[in-house]
Amino acid sequence: MRGPISALIGWGAALLLTGGCEVGRGSQPFLVIPGPTVPSPVPTNAPYVWDTRAELDIWVNNPVTRGPVPISLVGEGQDAFIRIEPKRGVDGWVLRGPDFTTLARNVRGLRLWYRWRLDPNLSPGASRTFSLSVLFEATNPPYPPQQPAAYAQLQPASERTEANVHPGSFRDALDVKYVYLNQSSSNAGIFEIDRIELVQ
Repeated sequence: MRGPISALIGWGAALLLTGGCEVGRGSQPFLVIPGPTVPSPVPTNAPYVWDTRAELDIWVNNPVTRGPVPISLVGEGQDAFIRIEPKRGVDGWVLRGPDFTTLARNVRGLRLWYRWRLDPNLSPGASRTFSLSVLFEATNPPYPPQQPAAYAQLQPASERTEANVHPGSFRDALDVKYVYLNQSSSNAGIFEIDRIELVQ
């Protein structure tokens, strides 16, 4: 796994690319430079669930989603899933969700269904958890300009497993414009997501 300094640098780069950035000098006002937009070909209204290939496709194929590791969409219909292939010591991928047509109101977290299969060549003492961060572009962040975040420590699972990503930097419900997922740390393996939904 990477050290805390490199992890912080990677997270900062992800923040700039996905959420835009602010530029200013001294006492001069800051100018917000918006990040790339991700319009959705399918409706983005409540209940904010992405389960089919058509719905998950926008999380993979857009100008913001990226990674130093392979990210792909596998399968058809409701059997489709996002596959990410983390490598040991190489992380920092980002999945960017679609822009919501109208604000997703009263968001309290995120739920996903995943599989996490470790590389069988890892040593017995290697870390097995998968650290996931979810960041919300909200109109009512508690500590602006920081984006509210939620976190999960995912355990290995060969079968489809439900996980709730718990709020880490906010307590009150959020009004959200879009969401993105970012890997904090993991070891080598195959990580798959076959359903994503907002918790309201």
